[in-house]
Amino acid sequence: MSAKEVKKKKARQIWLNVLPDDLWVKVDKGVSIWEALEHTDVDIDGDCGGMGTCGKCKVKVVSEVYPPSAEDEDVLDQDEIDQGIRLACQTKINQDMVIYTGEEEEEEEFLKILTTSHVVQDLYIPLSGIDPLVDKRLVILPPDIQQDGLSDMDAIKQVLGPEYNYLKAPLSCLRKLTRNLKETAFHGTAILNQQWLLDWQSESKAGRGYGLVFDLGTSTVVGKLLSLNDGTEVGVTSCLNSQSRHGADVISRLQYIKDNAKGVARMHKLLVGDLNRLTSHLLKTAGLTKQDIFVAVAAGNTVMQHFLLNLTPIGIAEAPFSPVVTDGLINKAIDVGLKLPDTAILYTLPMKSGYVGGDLLSVVLTSGVAEQKDEIYLGLDLGTNGEIFLGSGKRLLTCSAAAGPALEGAKISSGMIAKAGAIENVSIDGDGNISYRIIGNIKPRGICGSGLVDLIAVLLHLGIIDDEGLIRPPDESKNKELASRLVKRGSIYDFRIASAKESGTGKAVYLTQNDVRALQLAKAAIAAGVETLINEMGITVKDIDRVYLAGALGNYVDPLSTIRIGLLPQVDVQIIKSLGNAASQGAAMVLLSKKYWYKTTQLADFIEHVELSSAPGFNDNFIDHMSFPNQNTW
Repeated sequence: MSAKEVKKKKARQIWLNVLPDDLWVKVDKGVSIWEALEHTDVDIDGDCGGMGTCGKCKVKVVSEVYPPSAEDEDVLDQDEIDQGIRLACQTKINQDMVIYTGEEEEEEEFLKILTTSHVVQDLYIPLSGIDPLVDKRLVILPPDIQQDGLSDMDAIKQVLGPEYNYLKAPLSCLRKLTRNLKETAFHGTAILNQQWLLDWQSESKAGRGYGLVFDLGTSTVVGKLLSLNDGTEVGVTSCLNSQSRHGADVISRLQYIKDNAKGVARMHKLLVGDLNRLTSHLLKTAGLTKQDIFVAVAAGNTVMQHFLLNLTPIGIAEAPFSPVVTDGLINKAIDVGLKLPDTAILYTLPMKSGYVGGDLLSVVLTSGVAEQKDEIYLGLDLGTNGEIFLGSGKRLLTCSAAAGPALEGAKISSGMIAKAGAIENVSIDGDGNISYRIIGNIKPRGICGSGLVDLIAVLLHLGIIDDEGLIRPPDESKNKELASRLVKRGSIYDFRIASAKESGTGKAVYLTQNDVRALQLAKAAIAAGVETLINEMGITVKDIDRVYLAGALGNYVDPLSTIRIGLLPQVDVQIIKSLGNAASQGAAMVLLSKKYWYKTTQLADFIEHVELSSAPGFNDNFIDHMSFPNQNTW
């Protein structure tokens, strides 16, 4: 860039001062506040990826306030506009600006992220069955071999036996192999991955080996540290997925990379950054170093796995929804950007299609559906992308329903992720009084996915919401206390969950008519997907022997609520079981047993994928399931 061009660029730049952190950011004139903060550590809520529709990226402009945009006026009330509140994604910076992003956090925010899983007993790996992806073998090279003029590698092959006749080693290992052999007096530990010698260490390291498991969720990321010797779970940690700043769901993130030339690289950097932070925390907690890690396994939906590998998932954005690759891949961890030794290996699970990824294969693996022939299992991984399987070891179908982020509390007026202040459970007593369970036992700040499903189920039960999803007027309610919570907005009604005085934000928490519609769209997509698979399988609901729910919503929601709103079909509630965080559990099974790694490849070939967009009857099923069931299961 010439001196003249540099001078022009500087002339276009102005200052953004971010309070309460007193952060000063030099930005190009005309960019939005959202864009200016994109590469900083300032976190601003947002579910729509900067489209101006979710209304959650609110900031207060302390300096001269610009007139509100059309998007501001759509989602902000007049009091907020008068106070200088604006949407960060819609507010352009055309002169030096000072903004206020919120109160400083006095303590770390408590997040309720599902990390535990429930293993089907038949699939529990006993100590004798542990056969990890990376082996550690004690090897003694006798003096006669050392004097035969064999290469170091040939000597190691000879001692290991015929199964390692084709053993190879990366350059990173070969460059230090002779030195390592001499330092260990030819009596050491071979680190083996299939037909590869990854490293040679001292004899004392033989019993010290660990692996990592990553669940690449759209909203949250979970990391686990496991012992490769006995399968013990040494540590678990989690965080919000930093990619959420570019949208709460994969569709928003796909749109982001379509609009930004460096979008894939940014998404990759954000995700890898999360994984490295989780890894650092796990190692510090366990008193280990990165040299103790030899292998990692990652499972996520197809888009997340592409982002991890820095591959563009743009082909998944539209029909025929083609990913770059669906194979399970094995790469050096450092080549992906993980801060692990150059000998560490990263496995990413096979995928079936653009919207059925390694996470659903993990759920299938964890459920044990492929191991039996006589029963029909229905499994659902409920998130922004509802992934579903149905069948048995004889035939297994999968599909992916675009549920959107409503089931995770996103794009809901008072919706939030499961963290302190979120209503996570709603129940009623015999007199029809509603009670809430709130994460952190504090005043409510909003409602998360499980609370939303419960609340709508309760209001359906009490007749506050009708079968079509309409919030009824107060004069049609028999419950006077609940009728007093109905607030008219134009020609429709909203339900007040908590008043301004009762809430933890000083603002009332509402369930709006639009929130109910958002849930209807989400549950209709999933229910229609289930019905499409049932029809394709040629069975009825009564033929389903077990229902497995995976993911945070499946773990925390009341199964009766899922049936009452029509998210699940009318099955016996006793057959519904939670698998918890099945994505990380399936990945852990792969980490600890080679047979499960090969099993995932077999499953990817065995599974039949049903593309809902072209499936006969899906659109009709979707419309039918928009309404709530008229039978009251309670």
